[in-house]
Amino acid sequence: MMRPILALLLFATCASAAPEMLGQGDFRYQLVEGWAGDALKSVSIKNGHAITLDKAGRILFLTDDAKNNLVILNADGSLITTWTARMPGAHGMTLAEENGSEVLFITDTVLHEVRKLTLDGKELAVYPCPESTGLYAKPAEYKPSKVVMLEGGDFCVFDGYGKDYIHHYRADGTLLRSWGGNLGEGENQLAHFGPHGGGMDRRNPSDPVLFVCMSDKLEVKRFTPEGQFIDKFAMPGGNPRDAVFFGDYVFIPHLSDNWPADKKAPGFVSVLNRQNRVISNIGGTAPEYDTNGNLQPMKSLGAPFIHPHGIAVDQHGNLYVAQFSSPAAPLLKFVRVR
Repeated sequence: MMRPILALLLFATCASAAPEMLGQGDFRYQLVEGWAGDALKSVSIKNGHAITLDKAGRILFLTDDAKNNLVILNADGSLITTWTARMPGAHGMTLAEENGSEVLFITDTVLHEVRKLTLDGKELAVYPCPESTGLYAKPAEYKPSKVVMLEGGDFCVFDGYGKDYIHHYRADGTLLRSWGGNLGEGENQLAHFGPHGGGMDRRNPSDPVLFVCMSDKLEVKRFTPEGQFIDKFAMPGGNPRDAVFFGDYVFIPHLSDNWPADKKAPGFVSVLNRQNRVISNIGGTAPEYDTNGNLQPMKSLGAPFIHPHGIAVDQHGNLYVAQFSSPAAPLLKFVRVR
């Protein structure tokens, strides 16, 4: 029979070895230690920028290393292949379906353009600086950060590092309208640095809404697909970089809890419900609202996140995170704990 003291010591050892639980409520996670570590040893990576999953369940990981812009992995973290689009400023990546096939839209802040490619890297189209708008004195002013798909194959390009405009293109590549930046009045304008990332909220299919993550303004603004301001909500203590929808919920990565004042400060990931209230902060303090419904400042708890920049969520709610300026951990996986 095991002695009580020995049993307690064994229990304490096992408990200390258990992965730390992150998040609150129904969205709690555990880090998968070492996931994709072996695969990435053989791949040159500068910064992790974006991540998505294709229909086959493969993980597509975007880096700004022009030797390996795209790293493709299995869900178990094993490497499938890599390819380059020769994009030194690869920043945002959006997966879309076109004529039954999946394609990628990748933005480049250095080349000042957007490219559409097949999943194996074949270039299908290039969308350069929209000089015809008269909004840019030179192409170098255009630094697109994200493409968001609209209805019917239309898409919009966020000029998040340039002049903060959003450009709406038809599916055939024809520019339809430009808005944001200094256009319009009041909240219809987008201040610098503004529209970093976002996504289409289709939780109400009859009334799609465009989320615009205003990273350095610590808020998310909501617009009609045509660019009319609806409302906004604050994310104090965060730095909302993107929006990924998962059923009734939306995941928002925060690059840091004190950006840009402290560029070494770590970040976290928020989960919001259908009412756009934060219900879990993965790697951050539990969300708190005051009696007036105002979200109180949030804070990172530190490791394992450094600078979460892009995220993807699989069908089981597991979380994949691409990290900027995080050489020790450019790519992470978290398993949802139910």
